[in-house]
Amino acid sequence: MIGKSMSRRHFLYALLGSGAAAALAACGATPAPAATATAVPPAPTPTAAAPAPTATTAAAAEATATSAPAGETPVPGVTPGLPPEAATVEAAVNSNVIEGFTPKLTNPTEKIELLYWWGNNYQPAMDYTHVILKKFNLVYPNVTVNPVGGQNCDAFVAAAAAGTPPDLFHTWDCVERMGIWAKQKMIIPLDDYIQKDGFDLNDYLPGTADPTKMDGKIWGMVDTGGVFLLWDRPQIMKEVSGSDAVPGDLDQLWALAQKATTRTSSGDIQRLGMAIPNWIWTQFAVMASYGGKVWDYAKDEPTPDDAGVIAALKDLVAQVNFYGVDALDRWSSSIGSQSGEQDPWMSGNMMMKIDGDWSGQAIFDFFPNWQFKVDYGADVLPPAPQAKQTGDPAVVFWTWPLVIPSGTKHPDWSWELLRYMLSPEYQLNVHPKFKEILVRKSLMNDPRVWWPAGKVAAQIAKGGRAMTTMVPMHPVAGEYLTLLGEATEKILHLQMTPEEGMAGVKSEIQAKIKEVMG
Repeated sequence: MIGKSMSRRHFLYALLGSGAAAALAACGATPAPAATATAVPPAPTPTAAAPAPTATTAAAAEATATSAPAGETPVPGVTPGLPPEAATVEAAVNSNVIEGFTPKLTNPTEKIELLYWWGNNYQPAMDYTHVILKKFNLVYPNVTVNPVGGQNCDAFVAAAAAGTPPDLFHTWDCVERMGIWAKQKMIIPLDDYIQKDGFDLNDYLPGTADPTKMDGKIWGMVDTGGVFLLWDRPQIMKEVSGSDAVPGDLDQLWALAQKATTRTSSGDIQRLGMAIPNWIWTQFAVMASYGGKVWDYAKDEPTPDDAGVIAALKDLVAQVNFYGVDALDRWSSSIGSQSGEQDPWMSGNMMMKIDGDWSGQAIFDFFPNWQFKVDYGADVLPPAPQAKQTGDPAVVFWTWPLVIPSGTKHPDWSWELLRYMLSPEYQLNVHPKFKEILVRKSLMNDPRVWWPAGKVAAQIAKGGRAMTTMVPMHPVAGEYLTLLGEATEKILHLQMTPEEGMAGVKSEIQAKIKEVMG
């Protein structure tokens, strides 16, 4: 129905398949130049007593581009026309300075190679990230990081079963599988490392690290996250209502969406006022706006039949009834898999949608001259009317932790690499390069977090709305998400009521918990 929302990974794959890959950078990067490249200069050889590289808050002001030596990964120089903050990020690859990382281990006498797996396989993202990772070698000359992209969670499970896992793994968009990995002893708890090195867990935004906690232990460290926002087209909003202001509550939002919808004489939808969320994560955003919760953290049990969840689903069903299931499906079929500049929201055939922060990446790639709050907007989804709220409205984050596999031969070095990837050097260069949302309070207000969705996320962190990841770390979290998604699909096609659908989910997930937990 009206095209399924996509995760960051699947959105990237769709862009790669659109024929515009050469113009895109993963997760919202500014298009890279096709010109010259540079490599990180050779590192001095530190000794055990050598001081750590000097911390700084800015890289070189401007990079000089040279040919990369044989065997080195080419990386872009500074792209002309970037905002100063973004130019600073690109220049970081040319600096020997490592920002905000204090080495805690001694350079080993024997050479060590650390295998790091992550799901991204888009070449510009890998090129830039790999060079920043190579700077780890500046403080540890005998430690080489071998990052391998395109390794998803299924690949990780297979490697772990074969006894050949990587030394560090990025969950990217399958955090819900961490619970079963911990139960099956595929990953190790990190509490001793966290305590030894004094990592400040309170630096994380409230709730964003919940998917890493189970059985009183911490099983991963959140790298970044996605935040689900309301994306709008201000010019269409002005045309429809005379104002580009986001309505104050969900009822007003849906009313505006209905007013903005246009149809042909035969009743087919031409312009859709607002996409009906039909992916469980965008539906979570609506549920959370009612104060709905699909998990009771105090009792540690699933609550798919929570009053706020049911209220949100009834709200969505009401919108489906207004537009008509058949009309929505015909409209979905008519737009097919349009992406890039032909995406219905970007082309003006849809006024609003709920989607992750990565939805803005195509703007930078296809419409770089668009102005925020003029040509497009990104805002917090309004709460339900106060009379309909069943709890405190919240904003949904989807966070992506790094985990250490139990099969690594170098767990201490895996943790040291993980610490490096959580340092400002990595967090404030790699993630702003690709416009990924930081979830630590000490980093979110850095000038390098300059793009609109990043600033909106920073405002959310300062505001009065709670933050939630909806589903905890639990051995059945993956099955639970699947059951919820299957049920909401049927509910939105009017094949069952919200009450019937969520009662069925509760029955099935309780049986699954009994099976898995004993």
